[in-house]
Amino acid sequence: MRLPKFDMPMKKSCKPAMLGRVWQASRRALNLEHSPPHQFACCQWQTGTKPTTLYLTYRWLLFITVVSIAVASFACQRLPRLYKGPKVELNYLKWFIYFTNWGYLLIAFQAGLGLAVVCRYRSEKSLHISCDDDEIQLPRRQKTPVLCRMYWLAHTVATDLAFVITLVYWTLVHDPRIHEVNALNLLVHGGNSAVMLCELAVTAHPVRAAHALYGAGAGLAYGLFSAFYWAVGGTDRLGLPAIYPSLDWNKPGSAFGFVALCAVVMMFAHGVATCLAALRMRIAARIRPSSAHLDRLTLPTH
Repeated sequence: MRLPKFDMPMKKSCKPAMLGRVWQASRRALNLEHSPPHQFACCQWQTGTKPTTLYLTYRWLLFITVVSIAVASFACQRLPRLYKGPKVELNYLKWFIYFTNWGYLLIAFQAGLGLAVVCRYRSEKSLHISCDDDEIQLPRRQKTPVLCRMYWLAHTVATDLAFVITLVYWTLVHDPRIHEVNALNLLVHGGNSAVMLCELAVTAHPVRAAHALYGAGAGLAYGLFSAFYWAVGGTDRLGLPAIYPSLDWNKPGSAFGFVALCAVVMMFAHGVATCLAALRMRIAARIRPSSAHLDRLTLPTH
Protein backbone atom coordinates (compact mmCIF):
# COMPACT_ATOMS: atom_id res chain seq x y z
CA MET A 1 0.00 0.00 0.00
CA ARG A 2 1.45 3.36 -1.01
CA LEU A 3 1.51 6.19 1.50
CA PRO A 4 -0.31 9.41 0.61
CA LYS A 5 1.92 12.13 -0.75
CA PHE A 6 1.37 14.41 2.24
CA ASP A 7 2.84 11.73 4.58
CA MET A 8 6.16 11.45 2.75
CA PRO A 9 7.82 14.68 4.12
CA MET A 10 6.85 13.66 7.64
CA LYS A 11 8.43 10.23 7.16
CA LYS A 12 11.63 11.74 5.77
CA SER A 13 11.99 14.24 8.62
CA CYS A 14 11.32 11.69 11.37
CA LYS A 15 14.82 10.20 11.42
CA PRO A 16 16.76 13.51 11.54
CA ALA A 17 14.41 14.73 14.29
CA MET A 18 14.99 11.57 16.32
CA LEU A 19 18.76 11.88 15.91
CA GLY A 20 18.53 15.50 16.97
CA ARG A 21 16.69 14.54 20.16
CA VAL A 22 19.27 11.85 20.93
CA TRP A 23 22.08 14.36 20.39
CA GLN A 24 20.45 16.94 22.66
CA ALA A 25 19.84 14.31 25.37
CA SER A 26 23.48 13.21 25.17
CA ARG A 27 24.69 16.80 25.50
CA ARG A 28 22.51 17.34 28.57
CA ALA A 29 23.75 14.12 30.16
CA LEU A 30 27.41 15.00 29.59
CA ASN A 31 27.27 18.65 30.60
CA LEU A 32 28.40 19.89 34.00
CA GLU A 33 25.31 21.90 34.87
CA HIS A 34 23.55 21.19 38.15
CA SER A 35 21.10 23.19 40.26
CA PRO A 36 21.28 24.33 42.96
CA PRO A 37 25.05 24.90 42.75
CA HIS A 38 25.44 25.32 46.52
CA GLN A 39 25.26 21.50 46.80
CA PHE A 40 28.89 21.43 45.67
CA ALA A 41 29.80 23.38 48.83
CA CYS A 42 27.67 21.48 51.34
CA CYS A 43 27.84 18.21 53.24
CA GLN A 44 25.14 15.63 52.57
CA TRP A 45 24.41 15.33 56.28
CA GLN A 46 24.01 18.99 57.18
CA THR A 47 20.93 21.17 57.39
CA GLY A 48 20.61 24.47 55.59
CA THR A 49 22.18 25.65 52.37
CA LYS A 50 25.32 27.32 53.70
CA PRO A 51 28.54 25.32 54.31
CA THR A 52 29.03 24.54 57.99
CA THR A 53 32.19 25.20 59.98
CA LEU A 54 32.58 21.45 60.52
CA TYR A 55 32.52 20.81 56.78
CA LEU A 56 35.00 23.62 56.17
CA THR A 57 37.32 22.00 58.74
CA TYR A 58 36.95 18.65 56.98
CA ARG A 59 37.90 20.20 53.65
CA TRP A 60 40.98 21.87 55.13
CA LEU A 61 42.12 18.63 56.81
CA LEU A 62 41.55 16.62 53.63
CA PHE A 63 43.48 19.10 51.48
CA ILE A 64 46.44 19.27 53.87
CA THR A 65 46.53 15.47 54.24
CA VAL A 66 46.49 14.56 50.55
CA VAL A 67 48.98 17.28 49.63
CA SER A 68 51.31 16.11 52.40
CA ILE A 69 51.14 12.52 51.17
CA ALA A 70 51.79 13.62 47.59
CA VAL A 71 54.83 15.66 48.68
CA ALA A 72 56.12 12.74 50.77
CA SER A 73 55.65 10.36 47.85
CA PHE A 74 57.74 12.66 45.64
CA ALA A 75 60.43 13.45 48.21
CA CYS A 76 60.89 9.92 49.56
CA GLN A 77 61.61 8.22 46.25
CA ARG A 78 64.18 5.43 46.35
CA LEU A 79 64.99 2.24 44.55
CA PRO A 80 63.11 -0.83 45.81
CA ARG A 81 64.80 -2.36 48.85
CA LEU A 82 64.79 -5.80 47.19
CA TYR A 83 66.07 -4.52 43.82
CA LYS A 84 69.26 -6.36 42.74
CA GLY A 85 69.68 -5.11 39.18
CA PRO A 86 72.35 -2.80 37.80
CA LYS A 87 72.93 0.44 39.65
CA VAL A 88 70.89 3.33 38.27
CA GLU A 89 70.74 6.99 39.14
CA LEU A 90 67.38 7.99 40.54
CA ASN A 91 65.60 10.68 38.51
CA TYR A 92 63.02 12.41 40.71
CA LEU A 93 61.16 13.88 37.73
CA LYS A 94 60.17 10.39 36.62
CA TRP A 95 57.69 10.45 39.51
CA PHE A 96 55.37 12.23 37.09
CA ILE A 97 55.28 9.40 34.53
CA TYR A 98 53.36 6.96 36.74
CA PHE A 99 49.61 6.60 36.54
CA THR A 100 49.37 6.25 40.32
CA ASN A 101 50.88 9.69 40.76
CA TRP A 102 48.63 11.18 38.08
CA GLY A 103 45.68 9.91 40.06
CA TYR A 104 46.98 11.19 43.38
CA LEU A 105 47.74 14.62 41.96
CA LEU A 106 44.15 14.73 40.72
CA ILE A 107 42.90 13.84 44.20
CA ALA A 108 44.92 16.74 45.62
CA PHE A 109 43.62 19.02 42.86
CA GLN A 110 39.97 18.16 43.51
CA ALA A 111 40.54 18.57 47.26
CA GLY A 112 41.89 22.07 46.62
CA LEU A 113 38.96 22.93 44.34
CA GLY A 114 36.50 21.57 46.90
CA LEU A 115 38.06 23.78 49.57
CA ALA A 116 37.87 26.80 47.24
CA VAL A 117 34.17 26.13 46.55
CA VAL A 118 33.37 25.92 50.26
CA CYS A 119 35.29 29.12 51.00
CA ARG A 120 33.48 30.91 48.19
CA TYR A 121 30.01 29.96 49.38
CA ARG A 122 30.89 30.60 53.03
CA SER A 123 31.57 34.21 52.11
CA GLU A 124 28.25 34.70 50.31
CA LYS A 125 25.23 35.99 52.23
CA SER A 126 22.37 35.03 49.90
CA LEU A 127 22.52 31.24 50.05
CA HIS A 128 19.70 30.65 52.53
CA ILE A 129 16.38 30.11 50.77
CA SER A 130 13.51 31.49 52.79
CA CYS A 131 10.15 29.78 52.45
CA ASP A 132 6.91 29.45 54.38
CA ASP A 133 5.28 26.19 55.33
CA ASP A 134 2.31 26.88 53.08
CA GLU A 135 4.12 28.24 50.06
CA ILE A 136 7.52 27.29 48.66
CA GLN A 137 9.25 29.91 46.59
CA LEU A 138 11.27 28.09 43.99
CA PRO A 139 14.56 29.76 43.04
CA ARG A 140 15.43 30.64 39.52
CA ARG A 141 17.65 28.23 37.65
CA GLN A 142 21.24 29.23 38.38
CA LYS A 143 24.04 28.60 35.93
CA THR A 144 26.64 26.42 37.58
CA PRO A 145 29.79 28.49 38.28
CA VAL A 146 32.99 27.48 36.47
CA LEU A 147 34.66 26.69 39.81
CA CYS A 148 31.92 24.22 40.70
CA ARG A 149 32.08 22.59 37.28
CA MET A 150 35.85 22.21 37.52
CA TYR A 151 35.49 20.67 40.97
CA TRP A 152 32.76 18.27 39.82
CA LEU A 153 34.81 17.11 36.85
CA ALA A 154 38.01 16.68 38.91
CA HIS A 155 36.10 14.85 41.65
CA THR A 156 34.47 12.49 39.15
CA VAL A 157 37.69 11.59 37.33
CA ALA A 158 39.73 11.34 40.56
CA THR A 159 37.19 8.88 41.98
CA ASP A 160 37.28 6.63 38.92
CA LEU A 161 41.08 6.71 38.71
CA ALA A 162 41.52 5.97 42.40
CA PHE A 163 39.37 2.83 42.27
CA VAL A 164 41.05 1.54 39.10
CA ILE A 165 44.59 2.34 40.30
CA THR A 166 44.06 0.43 43.53
CA LEU A 167 42.56 -2.56 41.72
CA VAL A 168 45.11 -2.72 38.90
CA TYR A 169 48.14 -2.14 41.12
CA TRP A 170 47.40 -4.92 43.59
CA THR A 171 46.28 -7.41 40.93
CA LEU A 172 48.63 -6.77 37.97
CA VAL A 173 51.50 -4.44 38.91
CA HIS A 174 52.60 -5.25 42.45
CA ASP A 175 55.55 -7.63 42.52
CA PRO A 176 56.49 -8.76 46.05
CA ARG A 177 60.02 -9.51 44.83
CA ILE A 178 60.58 -5.81 44.10
CA HIS A 179 57.85 -3.70 45.70
CA GLU A 180 57.86 -3.49 49.46
CA VAL A 181 54.64 -2.94 51.36
CA ASN A 182 55.18 0.12 53.54
CA ALA A 183 53.03 2.98 54.82
CA LEU A 184 53.63 5.24 51.83
CA ASN A 185 52.90 2.46 49.34
CA LEU A 186 49.65 1.67 51.12
CA LEU A 187 48.64 5.33 51.22
CA VAL A 188 49.09 5.97 47.49
CA HIS A 189 47.74 2.60 46.30
CA GLY A 190 44.99 2.08 48.88
CA GLY A 191 44.56 5.32 50.73
CA ASN A 192 43.61 6.97 47.43
CA SER A 193 40.45 4.85 47.18
CA ALA A 194 39.75 5.33 50.90
CA VAL A 195 39.88 9.12 50.45
CA MET A 196 37.46 9.08 47.52
CA LEU A 197 35.10 6.68 49.32
CA CYS A 198 35.07 9.17 52.18
CA GLU A 199 34.34 11.95 49.70
CA LEU A 200 31.44 9.99 48.22
CA ALA A 201 30.02 9.49 51.71
CA VAL A 202 30.31 13.14 52.77
CA THR A 203 29.70 15.37 49.74
CA ALA A 204 26.20 16.42 48.67
CA HIS A 205 26.53 16.76 44.90
CA PRO A 206 25.42 13.88 42.66
CA VAL A 207 27.44 11.53 40.49
CA ARG A 208 26.05 11.41 36.97
CA ALA A 209 26.26 8.05 35.15
CA ALA A 210 27.08 9.58 31.76
CA HIS A 211 30.19 11.20 33.22
CA ALA A 212 31.86 7.78 33.09
CA LEU A 213 33.18 8.90 29.71
CA TYR A 214 35.38 11.50 31.41
CA GLY A 215 37.15 8.92 33.53
CA ALA A 216 37.56 6.56 30.59
CA GLY A 217 38.93 9.47 28.56
CA ALA A 218 41.52 10.16 31.26
CA GLY A 219 42.61 6.52 31.13
CA LEU A 220 42.94 6.61 27.35
CA ALA A 221 44.90 9.87 27.61
CA TYR A 222 47.43 8.16 29.87
CA GLY A 223 47.67 5.28 27.40
CA LEU A 224 48.53 7.76 24.64
CA PHE A 225 51.06 9.45 26.90
CA SER A 226 52.76 6.14 27.70
CA ALA A 227 52.97 5.30 23.98
CA PHE A 228 54.50 8.70 23.19
CA TYR A 229 56.92 8.38 26.12
CA TRP A 230 58.05 4.96 24.86
CA ALA A 231 58.37 6.24 21.26
CA VAL A 232 60.78 9.02 22.28
CA GLY A 233 62.94 6.57 24.23
CA GLY A 234 61.66 7.20 27.75
CA THR A 235 62.35 4.66 30.48
CA ASP A 236 61.02 3.96 33.95
CA ARG A 237 63.01 4.72 37.11
CA LEU A 238 64.92 1.42 36.76
CA GLY A 239 65.90 2.11 33.13
CA LEU A 240 63.38 -0.31 31.62
CA PRO A 241 61.58 0.74 28.40
CA ALA A 242 58.07 0.15 29.82
CA ILE A 243 56.60 2.29 32.58
CA TYR A 244 54.57 -0.73 33.68
CA PRO A 245 55.19 -4.35 32.63
CA SER A 246 51.58 -4.63 31.46
CA LEU A 247 51.95 -1.46 29.37
CA ASP A 248 54.95 -2.43 27.27
CA TRP A 249 54.61 -0.84 23.83
CA ASN A 250 57.26 -3.19 22.47
CA LYS A 251 54.26 -5.54 22.50
CA PRO A 252 51.60 -3.24 21.01
CA GLY A 253 48.87 -5.88 21.00
CA SER A 254 49.04 -6.54 24.74
CA ALA A 255 49.51 -2.81 25.45
CA PHE A 256 46.38 -1.89 23.46
CA GLY A 257 44.50 -4.67 25.23
CA PHE A 258 45.61 -3.40 28.64
CA VAL A 259 44.52 0.18 27.83
CA ALA A 260 41.14 -1.07 26.59
CA LEU A 261 40.71 -3.22 29.69
CA CYS A 262 41.48 -0.25 31.95
CA ALA A 263 38.93 1.88 30.08
CA VAL A 264 36.25 -0.78 30.61
CA VAL A 265 37.16 -1.14 34.29
CA MET A 266 37.02 2.66 34.57
CA MET A 267 33.42 2.61 33.35
CA PHE A 268 32.57 -0.11 35.86
CA ALA A 269 34.25 1.86 38.66
CA HIS A 270 32.18 4.89 37.77
CA GLY A 271 29.05 2.76 37.95
CA VAL A 272 30.02 1.75 41.49
CA ALA A 273 30.59 5.41 42.43
CA THR A 274 27.20 6.36 40.95
CA CYS A 275 25.44 3.67 43.00
CA LEU A 276 27.25 4.70 46.19
CA ALA A 277 26.26 8.34 45.71
CA ALA A 278 22.63 7.36 45.08
CA LEU A 279 22.66 5.16 48.18
CA ARG A 280 24.08 8.04 50.23
CA MET A 281 21.29 10.36 49.15
CA ARG A 282 18.63 7.73 49.82
CA ILE A 283 19.94 7.03 53.32
CA ALA A 284 20.19 10.76 54.07
CA ALA A 285 16.57 11.25 52.96
CA ARG A 286 15.42 8.44 55.29
CA ILE A 287 17.32 9.39 58.44
CA ARG A 288 17.00 13.14 57.90
CA PRO A 289 13.47 13.85 56.60
CA SER A 290 14.23 17.58 56.39
CA SER A 291 16.40 16.80 53.35
CA ALA A 292 13.23 16.08 51.40
CA HIS A 293 12.42 19.77 51.72
CA LEU A 294 15.74 20.69 50.08
CA ASP A 295 15.21 18.11 47.38
CA ARG A 296 12.01 19.88 46.37
CA LEU A 297 14.09 23.02 45.83
CA THR A 298 16.54 21.21 43.57
CA LEU A 299 15.85 22.14 39.98
CA PRO A 300 15.98 19.42 37.30
CA THR A 301 19.06 19.39 35.08
CA HIS A 302 17.65 17.23 32.28
